[in-house]
Amino acid sequence: MAALGLTDEDGMTQVWFVDADGKLTGGAEAINRALRYCWWLRPFTTLYSLPGIKQLQDWVYRWVAQNRYRMPGSTPQCELPSQEVQSKK
Repeated sequence: MAALGLTDEDGMTQVWFVDADGKLTGGAEAINRALRYCWWLRPFTTLYSLPGIKQLQDWVYRWVAQNRYRMPGSTPQCELPSQEVQSKK
């Protein structure tokens, strides 16, 4: 990640996508760019450019990212190690 100019904190706050030209994007835009490589999802990614849809997707992405550990399916196995545990490594 350091080679891309990203910190560990950047990696923990949102998903990142690097395109063929080296352009770095994050969040909902990164997901939309990645989905363009799946031919059957490509039509849905065009919705991101519609007025209001981008803002809605960005808001939903931020909300999910901020609340991901509260969502169903979050288990102790999925949690990140505490700072105390990390410092023992």
